[in-house]
Amino acid sequence: MDEVENFPKNIGRYEIKALLGAGAMGSVYLAEDPRIKRKLAIKVVKLDAIRTEADRKEYLARFQREAEVSGVLNDPGIVTIYDVGDSEVGPFLAMEYVPGKTLEHVIKSGEAVPLKTKLSMAAGIAAALDHAHSHGIVHRDVKPGNVMITSDWRPKLMDFGIAKREDASLTQTGTFLGTPSYASPEQIKEGVATGQSDIFSFAVMVFEMLSGSLPFPGTSINTILYRIVNEPPVEIQPPVEGLVADGWQRTFNKALAKNPAERHASCSAFVRELLDTASDLGKTDRMQLLGSLKPIPAATGAAALPASAQASAPGPSTPSITAISGAARKPGFPAVVWASAAGVVLAGTVGGFFLFRKGGVQVIVDTVPSRSEVLKDGKALGRTPLPLALQPGELLRLEHKGYQPLDYRFQRGDGAAKLELTPIKSHEILRSDPSGATVVLDQVKLAGVTPLEVKDWNQGRPHALTFTKGNLLLSTDLEEGETPGSKIFTLTDAASVRKGAIPQTVDANAPGSLRISGEFPVRVKLDGRDLGELHPGSGVPAPPGAHRLELSSTRVFYREARTVTIAPGQAQTLVLPGLVKVTVETFPNSGMVIVDGILTAVESDGSTPLTLTKGHHVIGIQGHGGVTKTVDLQADSPVKFRI
Repeated sequence: MDEVENFPKNIGRYEIKALLGAGAMGSVYLAEDPRIKRKLAIKVVKLDAIRTEADRKEYLARFQREAEVSGVLNDPGIVTIYDVGDSEVGPFLAMEYVPGKTLEHVIKSGEAVPLKTKLSMAAGIAAALDHAHSHGIVHRDVKPGNVMITSDWRPKLMDFGIAKREDASLTQTGTFLGTPSYASPEQIKEGVATGQSDIFSFAVMVFEMLSGSLPFPGTSINTILYRIVNEPPVEIQPPVEGLVADGWQRTFNKALAKNPAERHASCSAFVRELLDTASDLGKTDRMQLLGSLKPIPAATGAAALPASAQASAPGPSTPSITAISGAARKPGFPAVVWASAAGVVLAGTVGGFFLFRKGGVQVIVDTVPSRSEVLKDGKALGRTPLPLALQPGELLRLEHKGYQPLDYRFQRGDGAAKLELTPIKSHEILRSDPSGATVVLDQVKLAGVTPLEVKDWNQGRPHALTFTKGNLLLSTDLEEGETPGSKIFTLTDAASVRKGAIPQTVDANAPGSLRISGEFPVRVKLDGRDLGELHPGSGVPAPPGAHRLELSSTRVFYREARTVTIAPGQAQTLVLPGLVKVTVETFPNSGMVIVDGILTAVESDGSTPLTLTKGHHVIGIQGHGGVTKTVDLQADSPVKFRI
């Protein structure tokens, strides 16, 4: 990749040699330490991903935490961290350079790898994870992309949680830093990540490495998560060559048990049982692989893990991981599957490993909306999602511009839903000069003329306003938390606005920008180029001219194509449709609800609402392909039909 241009010559004291990989959030470089002539890899956060000084400090803290974990661990199967710091190109982490390829690349390439080699890699990863667990550290994002394979097939466990955010995992900052296919049931349902969770994720990875298939496949995130929580792993037909089919099924049914307490006591125990199913493995090879595993501890079952990594309920002095919530949730699978529960779980996995702390319960505080400020005793602690060590009874205050403050008292055993702040609704008067202007608010024409009353101005979202009266015009945007108040909006002659639309000081080829206005993040494709997921209020540069946009959000079942024209140097606001809550009830039977072809984890019994965008949707039920109902949703409502 040496031909890639424009990468920095130096990061800190390190000399950059080549670009190893890049993602939306950052890049990884091959570098050299000039003092000792050692090659190393450096991952750095891109500057455009750092919006505030608080963001910079947050990334530095995450890197520092990862470096601290590396200091605790010293294992040949774990990538070593050498240095952490800040630079002109952004916060960076200097680590051991491992020439090779990821296990994900090996699996997807279909490369023929001998069974013994695969089992040897599994044993090496198991030993590394058990080493981390023995120090009270849980990885929480075990997947093939976080394992490097050297040229002689030795595995190295690592974490690129910040550097990698694209791909099918829908990774995004502060919401989803992990891959759903490898998540454990308790991470999805409860926001709990323990050593037993790592064992589950590790077993999923080994299942895929040996068979070439995932144990819980699916074409959508909702389907995958539903199967992880509710269904057994798929049967592999024909069986994996060299492994006894009955032993395979028994071993993986245990490692992938829904109840953490029913799984193997350690990763090594799982691999040890898996080796017993290898019919073609010679005695010498078997002894060699067994020798690479961690010794069997004196204790068995869940007690084989340290107290901090067990899945059992913690006692008063036992540290643990959880995620805090607001109100109690109905038992069972949540309605908004990954955007809520799993988003809370994985929001704290930046930095990959997790170090248990003494004196409290380690929690990940997350909110809707994200990036809310967390205060304790009047002191700002940071923005959500935020890992904290809390004692039961401690009081937090959550604040976000445009939303009512929320006081939350942490209680041990809280569930995994995000804390939801209530947007401020205010009574506003839209005034213009001259008065008598018509108003378009977020692409909806309001009845009447100025001065106009708006009874429920939602301060929790940005708004786009356009005033017109005859040849007079004004278009303006109000930010999240901003209100019209006593402002008088002055209209200008439309002809002069058009004439001055491209000032002589602005190049006709100067890029404009796209800006999102709405209540949910949306994935944007510009002329087929994926721009990633954009949040309300955020924007991206775009070249001037006409463009085709593809907008989508699987969380709220939204998909739309638009054509927009970007003026040079100007911002184009994309106003998204509003949201409604819908319950689906069918009779005389019920089933899993399908919305616009996407299978949800919600049953059509009318008890659990789904959040959808306003507009047309097609509702169906799994197993009843010939029966659907097309609805035009404009407000919260029930949908009932016969199947």
